[in-house]
Amino acid sequence: MHGDTIAASSTPPGISGLAVVRLSGPDCAEVARQCLGRTECRPRFLHSADFQNPDTGEVLDSLTFHLLPGPHSPTGEDVLEIFPHGNPLLVESILRALLRMPGVRLAEAGEFTRRAFENGRIDLVQAEAVGELIHAQSQAALRNARRLLRGELSEKLRGLRDALIDLSARLELDVDFAEEEADPDYSSWKPRIAAIRNDVENMLRGFEHSRSWLRPPRLVFFGAPNAGKSSLINALLGKDRLLVSEVAGTTRDFVEVPLRIAGTSVQLIDTAGLGKPVDAVDALAMERTRGQLDDADIRIHVMDGAISYPSLQEGTLCVLTKSDLPEFSPRDGFISVSSNTGAGLDELLRAIEAHVSVLAPESDEAVAVTERQHQALEQAGVRLLAAEANLDGRPAVEILAFEVREACQALRELLGEVTADEVLNRLFSGFCIGK
Repeated sequence: MHGDTIAASSTPPGISGLAVVRLSGPDCAEVARQCLGRTECRPRFLHSADFQNPDTGEVLDSLTFHLLPGPHSPTGEDVLEIFPHGNPLLVESILRALLRMPGVRLAEAGEFTRRAFENGRIDLVQAEAVGELIHAQSQAALRNARRLLRGELSEKLRGLRDALIDLSARLELDVDFAEEEADPDYSSWKPRIAAIRNDVENMLRGFEHSRSWLRPPRLVFFGAPNAGKSSLINALLGKDRLLVSEVAGTTRDFVEVPLRIAGTSVQLIDTAGLGKPVDAVDALAMERTRGQLDDADIRIHVMDGAISYPSLQEGTLCVLTKSDLPEFSPRDGFISVSSNTGAGLDELLRAIEAHVSVLAPESDEAVAVTERQHQALEQAGVRLLAAEANLDGRPAVEILAFEVREACQALRELLGEVTADEVLNRLFSGFCIGK
């Protein structure tokens, strides 16, 4: 437990109906007494009170609050959560009043979550899941973050860790008594190590698979100059986000803009027109367009429907623009749209949604998502593979015991059971203050 009390706003800047000011530490009850006038609070019960500045007695707001006593609280220590009205000036005044109280200081980035980890309320995988839950950009990522936070992956990791601890203990015993007993049957151990390694490799495959649905899908709009790519993206966004001109070559480099479609964030990529380059810069812009196409999750070929156009392309959404013009000619298999009138945009959005939904099915199980988790799993897999190879001949028991012990250590580091301070500092510094 920590000796000081931390405080911070847990809601982002801006006006809202309610805000959350959170405190964690031993002075929460004293804050409730001095600022909220409550000498006794029913734990985990919502109370109403006037918040008074303890220095001046001025009532800053009429609000609600609750007190969550430790150790059965989110951080493992006393937690006080205050719910004032969401005026930023009001929240700032309340926070300033709290920070003038003895023993109360402003929380550092991620310090509430770090205290929950250090007090044993969550492990490090679950702590990272808090950040994933906040920053998830798709429903699939959100569901996976919830699984991680519930401890589904942690439970599997602890099972593998316990199996390695048991195996390591038996190996260490053989090392100690190698000269006094007959050689053990190491051949029976190989399937056990292989089974653990297979579980680790499945987790690594889950990490690689997750990359396709954890990041926002990239939708690359491409086509000839003046086909209407930028105008189409502006129409989908509902605002003039991209520069539009009748002069060919206005878009000289790709531009990324976010859009939410059916609850999922996607990245719309506007690119330079493809055709015969007019100069070296134009050639470079087209090369970058081709690079974006190589990295695209969905390709959207935009063509001017008032002039000639190529045939349908497999695996590509083909769109004919300028359907409001008299010379426009529709064609089967193409989506006809008008950026001016909005005609056909709903059909295009439905087609994009259908393509996004089948990009890569999410896992039915919680999967690792951070690079730290990936590196720890890789290290465990390498050590287990070495241990398994060591069993092929007459094993050197000391080497075998070392490899199993190192694999176990990697899983313990993954769970945060043994972790250097610099790793924790780097991890939690990426969190927002108040979380």
